[in-house]
Amino acid sequence: MKFDYVLLDLDGTLTNPVEGITKSINYAMEKMGKPLVPDSLIPKFIGPPLRAGFMQNVGFTEEEAERALELYRERYMPTGLYENELISGAKELLERLSTAGKTIAMATSKPEEMAIRLMEHFNLLKYFSFISAASMDSGGRHEKNEIIAHALEHLGIGENKLPKTVMVGDRFYDIAGAKDTGIASIAVLSGFGSREEFEEHGADYIAENLFEACDIILSE
Repeated sequence: MKFDYVLLDLDGTLTNPVEGITKSINYAMEKMGKPLVPDSLIPKFIGPPLRAGFMQNVGFTEEEAERALELYRERYMPTGLYENELISGAKELLERLSTAGKTIAMATSKPEEMAIRLMEHFNLLKYFSFISAASMDSGGRHEKNEIIAHALEHLGIGENKLPKTVMVGDRFYDIAGAKDTGIASIAVLSGFGSREEFEEHGADYIAENLFEACDIILSE
């Protein structure tokens, strides 16, 4: 088989979190007396660390972004996290990979507690050998390459196993993180990224959806 170890992104890859993220971002903006973020700008918040998203997309200072993140979590943790839905093919992907004996891990910029709670909500946590996620504090693990490297280390994936490892994601951050850590990447078009960004960043494979991504992983 081509790949034995599969790392999966969460937001935009396995789930569509737009409703909860949109409402929680604008909850924070309203609490801070700032203009609401238009729907057209929301996809730019999905993928990178949210702290950076507030700075890059609405021009917040580091201090403002930290406050916005606190307010965002105030709504998102109890409510927004569950304003979410599985992307078509997510459960089938996990079932097929598990049946085929693949080691499945998550590599997400979402904080660990949120990622675990969401997978429990959808009854999917049982498929994952490990959840590698972002740190809640500003000085911890946030960049995608750090999150992927953390997963590789935990799973004991050394240099000899890197060619058997693949990252599946829906934004160029996933592709760049895979390249930085020496593993292959599959970009899925069913999330928030575009074919152009995936080609620009050198995705090894581009799949229309999770069904096609699964076929790539399981191909000889």
